[in-house]
This record gives sequence, structure tokens and C-alpha cells, in this order.
Amino acid sequence: MGNLVFYQLNGKTVVRQKPGPRKKPASERQLYQQKAFSIGQKFVTPLREALNFTMKKKGSSFESGTNWTLSWLIKNAILPEENAPVLYPERVKVSKGWLVGLEEGLAEREGTSIRITWQPNAWQGSGRNEDSLFVIAYAPGSKRVYTLYKGNYRKAGVQVLDLPWSEPELGQVFVYAAFYAQDGCVREFSDSICLGKI
Repeated sequence: MGNLVFYQLNGKTVVRQKPGPRKKPASERQLYQQKAFSIGQKFVTPLREALNFTMKKKGSSFESGTNWTLSWLIKNAILPEENAPVLYPERVKVSKGWLVGLEEGLAEREGTSIRITWQPNAWQGSGRNEDSLFVIAYAPGSKRVYTLYKGNYRKAGVQVLDLPWSEPELGQVFVYAAFYAQDGCVREFSDSICLGKI
């Protein structure tokens, strides 16, 4: 409307002034950053609902898990190759926190089932037997996401996922896993790990 732009951000209507034309062309570094941001955003957009489950308490508000993952991904999982940004999904983290993570985590796939195993490690640091497993199975080629929000307890050492997709739709799947503890509406996570491309 005129020189104002209205848009939705985290469920709130926001207004800002319409940007004018650039006065000078973007630098090579700026073009690289724009491409990296675009690649990162395309990767995390299908994960938005799952990532916002990992929201962090920050003062009196919550920090979006999607924003945190996108920021981390751009800094750590996109690397320059021949002056072009390249995404390495194996380096992506979907959660960060002080809980002890999966030890000796392994994911194996048979058809549309994924079996995840780990070494129960409640005796290490902040790990507790009742910490729950959080898993994201993501097929970037088909943009399919399956999220297990409350998996088995840390003490179980095993979790089986039955993906609701037929094999031809599936393609390669990246499996990200972490533990979390729930205290009221606040969840504390471990750093996630990628259990591979299977």
C-alpha cells in the first residue's frame, strides 16, 4: 500500500517501508550470501513445524527453532565450492542444548522403516533415563518430513520409525535425532546429530 509493505511474522502483522532500488550493484560477497540464504531457506522451510518444537526460552519470549536452524545452517553447513555455496545436510543441526546427546547413534533403513539404536547413557552428565527421543526424517528431494515428537526414553536404546510414504516417493532420507526433557512448557534439548543419509 503506497510505500508500505504489510506481512506476517510469527503470527503477527508487521509493517515496513518498501525498499527502494539499489544504488549500486551487489558485491560478490553479497551475492554469495543471498544465494546461501536462499539455499538454506529452501532446505528448512518444509521442516518449519518440526523445528519450532525445539523453540528456546530466551528471556521472557521464545526463540524460533526455524530461525536458529537457518542461522546455524548458513554459518556451518553451507560451504563455498568454486565461489558457489553448497549445502551439506549431514552438517545441519535441528536442536542445540546442554543435555547429553545420543551416544553411538546408528540409523538403518529397510524399505520405509528406520531402526535407530543408541547406547543408553543416563549416567553421563545431564542425561536422564526419562529423556525422550526427538527425530526428524527428511527426504529433501521430495520435501517429505516425518517427525517423531515423543519417542522412546533414553534408557530404551532403540526406536523404530514406520514412515508413511511409499518407497518410490521416498528417495534418500536424512535422519536427525536428539534427546529432550520437558519441564512444563519448556523443553531442554541435546545437540542433535545427523545419523546419516539412508
